[in-house]
Amino acid sequence: MFDSFKKSMGQTAAAAKWKADQMVRSNRAQQEINNIKREVAVARDQIAGALLDMRQRGEAVPAEIEPVCANVDVLVAQLAEHESMLAAINAEQSPGAAPAAAATKSCPSCHTAVPTAAMFCTSCGYNFVTAPAAAAQKTTVPCPNCHFEVGGGAAFCPNCGARVIPAS
Repeated sequence: MFDSFKKSMGQTAAAAKWKADQMVRSNRAQQEINNIKREVAVARDQIAGALLDMRQRGEAVPAEIEPVCANVDVLVAQLAEHESMLAAINAEQSPGAAPAAAATKSCPSCHTAVPTAAMFCTSCGYNFVTAPAAAAQKTTVPCPNCHFEVGGGAAFCPNCGARVIPAS
C-alpha cells in the first residue's frame, strides 16, 4: 500500500512539474508576443506621426490618409478643450470655502495646471527653468491651420490645437 501511495505521489509531482514548466514556457511566449506587439504599436505611431507632420508642413499625403489626419485635428482640438475644462474644474472652490492659496500654476505652453514647485510640465514637458529665457528669444509663428500667431516655442496652437512647426 505504501508503494502505491509513493508511486501515486511521484506521478502527481511529475504532473505538477510538467504543468509548472508549461506555464513558464507559455508566459515567456506571451511576453515575447506582447513585446512584439508593443514594437508594432511604436512603429505605427511613428508612421502616423510622420504623416501628420508631412500634412502640417503642407506636403501631400495619400488621399486615404487625409480623412484620418483631419479626424486627428478634431481630436486634438477636443483634447485641448477637455484639458481646459479639467483645469477649470480642478480650480473650482467649494461654496462658502475660503479661497485657498494657489497651489498650481498654468503651463505657458499647453495651459495645463501644474504644481507651483514643478520644474517641468506634467502634460507637455515644458521646462519652467530654462524655457522662459529661451522663449524670450523666440519669435511667433503662424498656425498652419488657423493662422493664429503662436509664440513661446509651443508645439500646438492654443486657438485650434493644430501642430505648429517651430521657428528655425
